[in-house]
Amino acid sequence: MKMKDFGPGFPEWTELGQDGGLDPLGMQRPIEAIYQSLLPGISTITLRFRYYSFFAWMLETYARAQGNTDPVAFRAFQRRCEALFALIAARGSTELGVAGIDWAQKQLGDCLNDPETIIDFSVGADPDTDDGQRYLRNKGGAFGGIYATQMFEMGLITLGDDRNPIAICTNRALPLAEAFAAEIGELGTAFLRCVKAGTATLADLDRMAPMQPSEIVEGSAEHRLLIQVLLGRLSPAIAPDKLRRSTAIMLLQLIGTTREVPRAEAVKWEWFSTVHQAAESAPAIEDVRVMWALYQACDLMRLAYENILDLALDILQEAELRRMPLGEVLAELVGLVDVPRGMTWRDYSTSLLEGLEPAMAARLADERIVEARVSGDRATRMQSVVRLVAALVERATAFGELLDNALNAPDHFQSLRTEVRFLQARAKEDARTVLGALVRERVLKRHFWVASRKFRNQKAYTFLIEPEEGLLRYRDRFRVSPSSPRLDQAMRFLRDVKLIDDTGLTDFGRAELMSNEVL
Repeated sequence: MKMKDFGPGFPEWTELGQDGGLDPLGMQRPIEAIYQSLLPGISTITLRFRYYSFFAWMLETYARAQGNTDPVAFRAFQRRCEALFALIAARGSTELGVAGIDWAQKQLGDCLNDPETIIDFSVGADPDTDDGQRYLRNKGGAFGGIYATQMFEMGLITLGDDRNPIAICTNRALPLAEAFAAEIGELGTAFLRCVKAGTATLADLDRMAPMQPSEIVEGSAEHRLLIQVLLGRLSPAIAPDKLRRSTAIMLLQLIGTTREVPRAEAVKWEWFSTVHQAAESAPAIEDVRVMWALYQACDLMRLAYENILDLALDILQEAELRRMPLGEVLAELVGLVDVPRGMTWRDYSTSLLEGLEPAMAARLADERIVEARVSGDRATRMQSVVRLVAALVERATAFGELLDNALNAPDHFQSLRTEVRFLQARAKEDARTVLGALVRERVLKRHFWVASRKFRNQKAYTFLIEPEEGLLRYRDRFRVSPSSPRLDQAMRFLRDVKLIDDTGLTDFGRAELMSNEVL
């Protein structure tokens, strides 16, 4: 597996981690490229899986009934469908993860609870309505702004082009559209009637409750097809199917073993700890498991460096006039770590592992970083950061050639690969000198380079520290947090198609695991 081509203009905003897309060291995009390849068709904002069958039905209905290639006409139809879907989901016990649900709840909360009460959603669905009145501010709606690209990755739709700007279902999606139509039956006619009118009564919404995201009927054709889509079992299979299936099966295996639905952080640590060597000819699932371990190692290196930057901001924020020379900031950061004199970086970093396996050493260091950050213990935090870096460099040896192949990009894409090279090249140098170079070159000066590139290429001013007449001046903070690699969304989808529930695997989930073992 190789990293995607990022194109010109690096670094850019990303979907990961930080508030407002801030990536102060430009280390997130290589990480993003890894996990995007492992869960294709799922994003951090695709929240309910029934949208995939609902939108397939919507597209096929529009193509057959109207066939108008005017994007304005299609958007009007699409947005009314989505607004009505939100109202249906908000009626009764509110569904989570539905686009426009807050708007829908407000519409229902402002009306009398009389079955004949009419809800006019035409204004809220109109893309030209004032922002505050729209069900979604994005004029592309949930389909255009969220689900279209993911359905395209799954091979369910073709995106619009110059000849026909309207997305259409592929042959893979047509059975899903037909299954959804069969499942809702005459409710489809009622739904389209309300869409055309731009209004619906509360009685209409109650009648259409079986269309809600959670109302997938177990054992139905729609249910079986959604499982096949999610687990990459459609034929003929495409590369994204196989990768998504491997990750999904790994999740089912873990849930089956633990008998609970874990949090994404627990999943990441489990897969990070259980992979020991990257085999050249590993089975598909094991190959994907190694890639997930590599993702976690990359993200932990980013977190280590961002913690150093965050500590530098702490120091500057407390300085007189919030200004200090670079040398003093550097000395204070390095001074937080007790590095024995005359020891090489190799010997020092080895001693930091305390005889533990690298994966365990990394996990303990990460836990100490989090605790020290909460307590404000800067020395423990910085020492734990250095332990984490040392553990990750040692852990990287297990990835073998994969480290270079998966992170094969120019060195200005700072990543686990570049940092392992930086430290290995200095293994015989004085440990304290190496640590100082890491803080100065790989963190502080790196931030200046990244922020200047963003300013030049994107006109975005993201400097957290500004150089000013030979001093560093504090400017702003950022939030240090692990990335969100779509695992929570994948488990939400597994729940939607009844493969897991609060107790762990369902009968459907166990059957799927058994069929995978047979294969």
